This record gives sequence, structure tokens and C-alpha cells, in this order.
Amino acid sequence: MGKTMVDDYDRMCSSANLQRAYRWTQSNPDAFYKGHFRDTYTAYAAASKLHLSRLRRVLARKAFRPSHASKLYFPKPSGLLRTFSLLSVDDQIVYQACVNIIADKLKPLVKSRYNKSIFGHLYAGKSSLFFYLKWQDGYRAFGQQIVAHVESGHRFVANFDLTAFYDSIDHRVLRHFLQDIEVDADLIDFLMSGLVVWTSSTWPNGEEPIYHGHGIPQGPLPSGLLAEALLKYLDDKGIQSGARYLRYVDDIKIFAKTEHQLRQRLVGLDLASKEVGLFPQSSKVAISEVKNPYEQIKSVSHPPEPSLRPKANQEKLRKRLLELTRRGRVSDDTKTRFKYLLGNAQPHSQLNLRLLKVLEHQPALSTNISNYIAKYPKLPQQFGATLVQVIKEQHIYHAVAADLLRASLMNLAGKPRIDCAAYCETRLFNPPAKSEPLQGSLRAALWAWILKEGRVTYARTREGLEQEHDPWVVKEIVMHLRVDAFGPASHEELLNISLRSQHPDVSRCSALRLVEDKLAVTGEERTIPESAKPILFSAAKIRRIGQPESLIHIALSQVLAQNFGALNWQKFLGPGHHVQAEHIAFAVRSYFESSIDSCILSLDSLCDLISEVSGNFAKTAI
Repeated sequence: MGKTMVDDYDRMCSSANLQRAYRWTQSNPDAFYKGHFRDTYTAYAAASKLHLSRLRRVLARKAFRPSHASKLYFPKPSGLLRTFSLLSVDDQIVYQACVNIIADKLKPLVKSRYNKSIFGHLYAGKSSLFFYLKWQDGYRAFGQQIVAHVESGHRFVANFDLTAFYDSIDHRVLRHFLQDIEVDADLIDFLMSGLVVWTSSTWPNGEEPIYHGHGIPQGPLPSGLLAEALLKYLDDKGIQSGARYLRYVDDIKIFAKTEHQLRQRLVGLDLASKEVGLFPQSSKVAISEVKNPYEQIKSVSHPPEPSLRPKANQEKLRKRLLELTRRGRVSDDTKTRFKYLLGNAQPHSQLNLRLLKVLEHQPALSTNISNYIAKYPKLPQQFGATLVQVIKEQHIYHAVAADLLRASLMNLAGKPRIDCAAYCETRLFNPPAKSEPLQGSLRAALWAWILKEGRVTYARTREGLEQEHDPWVVKEIVMHLRVDAFGPASHEELLNISLRSQHPDVSRCSALRLVEDKLAVTGEERTIPESAKPILFSAAKIRRIGQPESLIHIALSQVLAQNFGALNWQKFLGPGHHVQAEHIAFAVRSYFESSIDSCILSLDSLCDLISEVSGNFAKTAI
């Protein structure tokens, strides 16, 4: 007998691949992105084997439904905003699992270019602890190739940066290139249904999301590799042109011996990018003659400051930071050096006000400056008062105010702390007239402060858990609840409310809090979401996990906005018909948010199948 063919979708939801996806999600070296998920990763890890096992079964049944991402907006150096998409842990694992399959198909086609013409998001392979090869090695090789090209006489260079690259990737174009590397249609369709949800616009007031049909989420680890499937097309064009072509992520450099030759190669690459719906940043595309190749290498590839070896000399370090921040600004060519030095600096009065001045001119550095402020065991009173004033004046960039609030949550004292807590309560519940709606990052930080300081009632806290539309904000509320704030009984009641959240991260974190705080699970067990049951079962809070909810019930409840009770669809339809009905229900849900005509057709097919089974049942009964 011949071997049974296993398609890419089946490979994606295999136990081995999901374990690998989970491992790489945990080992993501991007501390900034991971920092938003410490609580949710901990909750998932509390029963990871059960979570992954049930996730695999849901995927095998094609019953998985992606959750809408929470959106955070951080200032760019240009003054505009960069969007970060916070995916649920389940979505991160599933997204990673999909891209694992794509990576295995793409690597043989591009491996010969690793550290020769492409240098970022290099796939490390199945056995690696990390998904990508070390970026430091790639960037070092990038710099070495720049020097080699210039020294060989290719002294004319053009920098080719793509505008809003991740946001601009058209899903139909991406589908084309995934088909080109022979990814199976089922896996492509599944991935595209996830991307439509993860990249949609979500609103703090709960309005219906807007679905774009383009873009991949910024922040998650696999997005870099997924983008490589499209960038391969530009690599092919760039390398075939005969020019010296180098690319680090979406930063492309083309080298040539003459300006005429370079313009010819540049126009060819411009046409290639437009063919796939990408556009270069015209303001950044410039032809120049290289005098010093090291000027083309970003400062991240430079060695650390000599004064930091083997131990940081804080006096010299402060002096260097003051030099770099003269006039309250950091120049573009020293930003990376500034971030590195500031990360190693101990708090000192000489730096405090200078850094707030830098923040005023360059809000994109708020995370680095906030991390410095958080190092203080206790903020000086005068500096604390100034900091609170800066927080109050942050009307444009909500992420900056959120960064500063989080940095000072544990170390602000005295009158500045009282003023800050009062401001947080007012800003959250009585915002100024005509002010912009609070972004998720700021709402979460305000909740953290008022819960920490006891400036919110039980009723308002319950309202926040039940009415807040951003699941990441709700999760942050759950993790900042205190037993002593409202008493054990009320605390238990609040956690049981959030336990019933339909967002998996919220329900898991609530379950973990109930376990950690030694509280009871109240209410009917059947109302507990599937996502929370493994944790509660592992902690003996519930006696059984039970079978996953039928996808038919989920699809009909969602599309028809009705609760159909606890009908046992498996028993009613029988095993064979139930499998067929779940496949149709999967299509109903997939089309519900993207194509209402296709959704109605699929729903009609589902109703026909249910009617057919009902008719046969009635005839048998007669």
C-alpha cells in the first residue's frame, strides 16, 4: 500500500510542529514584545501540555477561530505612529506553526544567499532553540559585505527603503508567492483567514472592526519570515540585475561602479517593487558616492563603549550620555549608542532632567528613558513632581504617558504619588471634553495605577471587566486586582466574572489568579471557556474538562446572535454528519467577517444538512 499523503495543513497542526511553535514563541529574543505577555505566558505554561493537546484537536477539526489583536501605537522618529499587534497566545502559536511550514519550504530556495546578499530574518532550522539565526552575526556580515563592495570599486550606492512595508503587503500578492513556493492551498487559506482578523482595525469604543485585506501583524516573531516569501521576488530581481545587492530585512542597498549603472539597477528594482504593490520611500532613496564605507554601516554593528569593559564606569558613562544629549536631542547616527549606554546607566540626578528634555523632542525614545526611570528604588521628590507634570502633558502620544506611568508605579512616593493617582482616576473616568479616546496602552496603565492605589470602586472595576473592549486591557485589570482592595468574597466574584471571558488570554489569567489566590470557582462549570479548563483541572478546581464545544453551536451563536442552549450536536447529527456539519460551520465563521454572500450560502448548506438529518430522524420516529 502507498503512503498516505500528509498535506501542509496537517503538518502545521501536528504535535511536533505545535511544540516547536510553542518553543519558539517562548524563546523570542524580542524582550519588548514578550514583555506584554509575561502573565499570559505564565498562565499558558501552567497547563501547557493540556493547552497544546486541545489546541491540536481544535485545529484538526478546523474549529480554530483567531481572536482580534489588541493594538498598541508607539511614536516613530518621524512623529507618526507604529502599530504593534498583540496576538493571543493561541494565535501566536498557530501563526508560528503556519510559518514554520513556510520556512521549511522557503529555506532551500534562499539558503545560498544567507549572509551574502540577505542578512536578516534568517531561518535557523527545526532543531534550533531559536527561530532565527543570531541577528548580530547577520548584521556583522552585512557590514563586511558593504566594505568589500566599496573596496572592489563599487563606490556608488543607493538606499532603497520600502514605505510601511508590513502594512502594505497585499494578501492576494502574498498568496501568489506562497503558492509559488508550493505551500498547499488549505494552509494558505487558513493563514489568510487569520491575517484578515489579526490586521483588522479595532476600536476602543467597541465599534465593528474594519477588515483591510492587506498587511501582516507587526510584533509577532513569524511576521519577519513570512515577509521573506515576498521579498524573495525583489532579491531575485536585484541579484539578477548584476548590481551588488544587499538587504537587511527591508533595508536594501545597491552598489555599482558608475552612477549610470546604479540608476539603471535602481529603476529596475523600483519597477519590481511596484509590480507586487510595494512602494519605496522616495525621500530616503538617494544616490551617493561612498567616501567611507563605515558610514554606511549603522552604529548597531559598532563595538560597545570601551568604558563598559569589563564593568561600567558610571562616571564616564554619564559624561558620555550628557555629550550625546547636548541641546536635549540625540542625533540619528548616535541613537543606538545612546540606547546601549542608557541601558547600562544607573539613575543619577545629572541625567534626570536632561532625559526628560530628550523625551520632549524625541518621544520615540520613551521606552528607553522609562526603563531608566524604573531603575530608581525611590524617585526623588522634585524629579517625581516634574515627571508627573510631564505625564499630564502627554496628550498626543498615549504610549509615552503609559511608559512613564508604568516606570513610576512602584517608585513614586509622597505628594507626587498622590497627585499622579488622582490624575489617573480623573483621566480614566472623567476625561477632558473633546479629548482623543484613550489608546489601550494608556488605559491599561491608568487601571494599574488606580487599582494599586485603591482609587476605584468595586462597581467600576466590575464594569471595567465586563465592558472594556480591549482584551489586553482586561487582562491587565485582572492581573492588578488585589485581594485586600474589596475583600476576599468580592475579589473572588470579580475573578469568576473575568474567568467567563471569551478571550482565551483573559480567561486563562483569571483561572491562574483563582488558583494562586486559593479561591473557589463559582457558577456553572459549563459556562467556563475551554481555554481556562486545563488550568482549573490541573489545580483540581474542576473535576473534568469535557469535550470541546461543537463548532456548529459556536458558528450559529455568532452569526445569528442567538444562544442555542446546550444541544448535543454530536449526538443529534451522529458522528459522520457532525464532522461534515463542522466543516460547513467552519466556512460560515470564516466568511462571516469577510464575505457575507459566501457566509449566507454556507449557512444555507448547514441548515439544509440539519434539516435533512431532522427529517430522517422524524421518519424513523414515525
